[in-house]
Amino acid sequence: MVHKLRAEEQAILVGTNTALTDNPKLDCRTWKGNNPVRIILDRTLKISDNNHLLDGSIKTIVLTEIEKENSDNLYFESINFLENIAPQICDVLYKHQLQSVIIEGGSKTLQSFIDEKLWDEAHVFKGTTPFLKGIKAPKFKGILLEYKYIKEDQISIYKND
Repeated sequence: MVHKLRAEEQAILVGTNTALTDNPKLDCRTWKGNNPVRIILDRTLKISDNNHLLDGSIKTIVLTEIEKENSDNLYFESINFLENIAPQICDVLYKHQLQSVIIEGGSKTLQSFIDEKLWDEAHVFKGTTPFLKGIKAPKFKGILLEYKYIKEDQISIYKND
């Protein structure tokens, strides 16, 4: 289902920790459709060149505070990480003519978009396995549009009120 969602949007965004911990591809390989443009928050360019996200196979935009030259399918955009990043990310999306983005990674990043009211929909996935530790999900208020089950997992879709 996540790959289907990715195929429906123009871009997908994750932070440095997700990139380093998961080494994701952020494509829609199990669903037919176009891969989204990958957007990565990497303030100090910690992500190594052998990470899937920097392989050049899909257009990728790295948001950083370090100046670096663009290369094949890899674009570096400077933002100020000391200020609210959500509006700056929106400016970069606009510059690259991207009108939709999935914010997949980082509670802090998600919360910044929520706090600025820069979101349309939230897809909340709840499984049956309890997590005893980890990072808490961001807090938001929205209007429940629908919920459904896939096997035992519940998916709720909210819209920004």
